[in-house]
Amino acid sequence: MGSLYLILALVFSLLIALLAIANTEPVTLNYIFGKTNLPLIILILGSAFAGALAMGLFSLFRGISNALVFRQARHEKEALQKKVKDLEEQKLFLEAELNKAVSVPEDSPEVETAEEWDEPEEPGSREDSEKTGGMEEDKPVEEGEEEDPHEPER
Repeated sequence: MGSLYLILALVFSLLIALLAIANTEPVTLNYIFGKTNLPLIILILGSAFAGALAMGLFSLFRGISNALVFRQARHEKEALQKKVKDLEEQKLFLEAELNKAVSVPEDSPEVETAEEWDEPEEPGSREDSEKTGGMEEDKPVEEGEEEDPHEPER
């Protein structure tokens, strides 16, 4: 595509050069602060050069703008790739935690549910009376006897 533009630019330059060579008579150029007499060839070539310079500057500004947009997009891409990598690591960690929790043997102690945590156990509650058959007695600890820490509270 770049070579096509180069060929078109060369053809256009050749046409301007032929037009300028064919028009060599002097002309009067009026500008804001005065007048001047120039050969028409100089006026045509000067105008073509000024147009080419203006297009070059516009192209330069567009290229700089595109480079800045590209840089910003590249930084966003890198940030998103880092975020994806972090999320994938977090996913692997959570999957490992889940597999560890799922692989707990069945004979392990029961895990209390959130509902059981919210309700404090009161002495004489329904669960306690079911365990003792509804007959709960407070036995004082006699001197010399120590409470067995493995024995359930009464």
